[in-house]
Order: sequence, then structure tokens, then C-alpha cells
Amino acid sequence: MRTWHKVLAVMVVVVFTMGLVVGCGSKAETGQKNEGTATGQETKFKVALLTEGAVNDGGWNAGALKSLKMIEEQLGAEIAYTEKVPRAQQEQVLRTYARQGFNVIFGHGFQFSEPMQTVAKEFPEVIFIPVNGYVNGDNLFSTNFKFGELGYFTGMTAGLMTKSNKIGVVAAMDAPTVNADIDTFKEGVKKVNEQAEVIVSYVGSWEDIPKAKEAARAQLSKNVDVVLVIGNAFSIGVFQAAQDAGAYAIGWVDDQSSMAPDTVITSGMQDVSSLYLQMAQLAKDGKLEPGKTYTFGMKDNNAQSLAPFSSKVPKEVQDQVQQAIQDYKDGKLVLNLKY
Repeated sequence: MRTWHKVLAVMVVVVFTMGLVVGCGSKAETGQKNEGTATGQETKFKVALLTEGAVNDGGWNAGALKSLKMIEEQLGAEIAYTEKVPRAQQEQVLRTYARQGFNVIFGHGFQFSEPMQTVAKEFPEVIFIPVNGYVNGDNLFSTNFKFGELGYFTGMTAGLMTKSNKIGVVAAMDAPTVNADIDTFKEGVKKVNEQAEVIVSYVGSWEDIPKAKEAARAQLSKNVDVVLVIGNAFSIGVFQAAQDAGAYAIGWVDDQSSMAPDTVITSGMQDVSSLYLQMAQLAKDGKLEPGKTYTFGMKDNNAQSLAPFSSKVPKEVQDQVQQAIQDYKDGKLVLNLKY
């Protein structure tokens, strides 16, 4: 009997031990299937956005918010954004989103490049994307539009439409990426109108409507009759000044004709949504290439284009500009692009 009791005791220990092994194996397998979540649901893809300006500016920042919402709709992402983020608070806001578990964080503008470069090192599992940026890393991916493309063809339009041979540019900043389009704008003007003069004014802000309007008025007082706007929220002020003076204006980033239908004759458009969707999809699929700057332009899925011309633009002008754009896409026209 004692021997039988010993055998029984050994069998109980063996069965109990096997139960522990099987139990541990089930727990590990379940954890892997649930990707580390307690609820058993797949981890949510989370995308955040920071803008320096207001997202209701009708241009650059409004396009960013529209793009973020498209990421939510088409990629099923959870989204969040913070607008009007001053330079001094950018790193703090970036860290907050990173700690909240966001997978991808967009900074809408070159000004987010250096803050993202700093914070990206602290959160290697988070992807940081400065739009129009100039920094890269293992989890840091800059994007750029091909600066200069839109400048050249809006310049052609202005050179063909001016009657006074005085053309203005009201731009936000004296910055390399802004000047890249201003330089080719001048080239486009001269290509079609050797007699035209281009006057450039910098506002020092992307948002200051009164200052931009005053800069436009100063140009218009010098007989300028076509004005290119390179700004964000302040564009409306320039359009108002041009409308009051009976001059034409050319918008930027989005089709801004709705702001002043009788004044805006076309706009240089950047397909911000295409950029955001492509970058978010690559990030979600784990296909972003470290160290690469992603570039978007007229030859890259039509990421840049001119908005439909106003009826005030003669057909022969429209045809000449559109033919030049096609020649560029076909490689028959080479532009002096710095980026």
C-alpha cells in the first residue's frame, strides 16, 4: 500500500507539472495572437498632426487637416491634431503625442524639421514626418514638393496676363524653399515677357492679414496688375487688395478662386492629400526607407498642378501655359530646380 501511495503521489506531481507547462504555452500563444493587447483587438493605427498656423486658413494648413481626415477615412486611423503650435512648444507637443502611443506624427512645414530631429531620437518606435522638411533618420522621413515647378508656370501666366508689365509677389518668408518658386516665377515671366518687372515683398509671417494686405497695396500703387500670393491665412488680404485695385491675383497651394472669383485667375496647387496618404500607407505597411527624402511634383502622380483658369484668362494664354506644362512632363522643357 505504501508503494502504491508513492506511485500515486508521483503521478499527481507529473500531471500538475504538465498542467503548468500547457497553461504557460496557452498564455504565450494568446498574447502573440492579440499583439500584446488585453482586449484581443488589433492595435489601432494612430496618426497625429501639428500645424503652426490655423487649419481654417483656406490653404496650406487647411489642406493638412483635410488630408488627416482622409487618413482616418481611408486607412481606418485614429487621428488627432494641434494647430497654431509656436516654435517654443513644438517639442513638447511632439513628445505628448509620442507618449500617447501615436504611430505617425506629421509636422506640417519645414519649421518642424529640427524639433522632430530632436524628439525622434527619444522615441525610436514612432515615425516622424516633417512636410517640406530637410532632416532624415531611422524613424525620421522628410517630404518635399518640387519647389520651383509651380513658380515657373504661374510666372508664365502672370507674364502673359499683365498689361502694365508690373508684376508683384507677396510671400511669407525670405526662405530657401519659398525663394525657389520666386526665382522660377521670375524665369517664367521673362520667358514670355522680357519687358515685365517683378516686385517681391516678404511679410515675415504666414498669417498676418493686415501686413500682407498693406504689402499688396504698396505694390498695386506702383501699377502692379498681377500679384502672386505665397502665404497661408494672409492670402485673403492680398486678394481683397487686388480686387479693390481691379488687378488679378494668383493663389497658392489650393484652388483659391472661391475667395475672390473675379480676381483669382488660377492657383499653383500642391496635392497635400496625396502626399499624406502615401506616406501614411507606407508607414502603416512598414515600407518607409530610412534616410530617404520623399519628393512629390508634377511628374510624380501629378502632385502639383495649376488650378483651372478663370474665364478672364484668354484661351490662347491657357493653351500656351498648358502646352509648356506638358512639354515639361514629357522632358522637352527643363526647369532650373534647386530641390
